[in-house]
Amino acid sequence: MYGCVTRYGKYVCQILSEPGFKMSATGLVLARGGSKGIKNKNIVLLNSRPLLLRCLQVMHEAGCFSSIWVSTDDEKIAECAKNGGAKVHHRAKYTAVDEASSLCAVQEFLQHHTEISIVCVVQCTSPFLQARYLHKGMEKIQSGYDSVFSVTRRHLLRWSEGELTYPQNFNPRHRPQRQDWVGELYENGMFYFCKVNLVHQGLLQGGRCGYIEVPLCESLDIDSPFDIIVAQTWINYCQQEERQHSL
Repeated sequence: MYGCVTRYGKYVCQILSEPGFKMSATGLVLARGGSKGIKNKNIVLLNSRPLLLRCLQVMHEAGCFSSIWVSTDDEKIAECAKNGGAKVHHRAKYTAVDEASSLCAVQEFLQHHTEISIVCVVQCTSPFLQARYLHKGMEKIQSGYDSVFSVTRRHLLRWSEGELTYPQNFNPRHRPQRQDWVGELYENGMFYFCKVNLVHQGLLQGGRCGYIEVPLCESLDIDSPFDIIVAQTWINYCQQEERQHSL
């Protein structure tokens, strides 16, 4: 695992032994500079810390990565990545345009790192990422899964689009009550473990798929100023609860 200490505002990380994992994975954060919605949202401040630094600290704490990389086209993000103890991959311009997919960026990164066999793409705009979720994901990969990703359980009644709409996942004559319905699993984008042979096939999910369920309260994705307000409000609430319980 990784031991982290703060020195002059930077995270200096040492790799410690992690006897539980026989396989090694590479952690990868895709953080382009030209994001929409919020300018440089990957390094926007939340609770006085850049999102990218929050993410990298958790990745180090997880203790399941042999190396951690940030793929970016932006110098400010690159500097933040270095301060967080990550290596920097200067991604090709074609992978940093609006039309480029995450898969495209991962494939371009792997072209320069052919030694990697397992990659975990982590989304730094998920501010409530926890080390234990990454650790559980790596445990599943080690147990024989080909891909593992994060999901959130939602209790949403879906309807089709169009002039006439129809129920998609329930019977209106028997509307499910929340306490009697297990709900459905939705991707939340927080992280994706994947064996590299799948990426070469054009997939981030495939083969024997597994998932790690993340509570709704920790599944927020920062994509707008409203999301920042929600995230900071939740942090403030949790801190207040901790102070009250410590009295």
